[in-house]
Amino acid sequence: MGKRVDQVVRDIKSLKIQGARNVAKAGVRAIMYSVEDSRAKSVNGVKADVIKASLKLSSARPTEPMLRNYLDETIAFVTSEIATVKTRSLKKFKESVIKGENDYLSRMEEDVKKLREYGGMLLTDGMVVVTHCHSSTVTGVIKEAHRRGIGLKVIACETRPRYQGRITAAELVRAGIDTTITVDMGVTKFLKKADIVLVGADAINSTGDLINKVGTSGLAHLAHMHDVSFFSCAETYKYDPLTLFGVKEKIEQRSAREVWDKPPRKLKVSNPAFDVTAAKYINGYITEEGIVSPGSLAQIAKKKMGE
Repeated sequence: MGKRVDQVVRDIKSLKIQGARNVAKAGVRAIMYSVEDSRAKSVNGVKADVIKASLKLSSARPTEPMLRNYLDETIAFVTSEIATVKTRSLKKFKESVIKGENDYLSRMEEDVKKLREYGGMLLTDGMVVVTHCHSSTVTGVIKEAHRRGIGLKVIACETRPRYQGRITAAELVRAGIDTTITVDMGVTKFLKKADIVLVGADAINSTGDLINKVGTSGLAHLAHMHDVSFFSCAETYKYDPLTLFGVKEKIEQRSAREVWDKPPRKLKVSNPAFDVTAAKYINGYITEEGIVSPGSLAQIAKKKMGE
């Protein structure tokens, strides 16, 4: 299967690659690596290598349905190519699969561009925006509004224990946006004057609940308490179709060492990577299909994915 695929898997597991869309893009590229590096002498042999790579990638982090959705599409595409005999030679088959993966990458870029435009239109001059963790989609929305000449003030939660909020703060400051970083629970003070909360998404279930970086649920409750609108920036491919059948989204538990490198003996350390925000606390999802209610997202996502 090749060392390049294994390296991508390691990078995803170690959080060297993070963020649902970045993980999905890395997974798509890894499928191309598996095809390019395959030593198989037949079309079915290459298909087997693609499936092996997909299984490795999909298990790298459990709470990444966007990655899994694209991997599922890849396997379906590869199977279809073989079943319909569209590519008779091994070379042409490989070229077809690689083209398909490049098409996915192009689609991702088109989707996020549309999403940024919809999100940018939601923001108005003088708004105070609160955000949590780091989402390239969220920072893209904020920078799109800034590009249009809309003046914003952003409050970024530092997001312990890995401080991804610092990535957000640094990115926005470099873009010339008025940004303040605060300790996670220090955000309460800022919510009293905030206009909107924008967060990313790692997964969305069939009832419109949001699975995102731990701390998101608490932030949503505080926003509700202060009558502040709460939106998630999420491509529809972050919807997990398995949840329609009662499968719960798995909440990844990260290493205790992220919280405390050398804790006292017998101390139990809880370090969930994500939490669940109920749909009733979410005003809407900003997607490439427009701004939609939590209750309608699943139907829109299923239609787009051909479920």
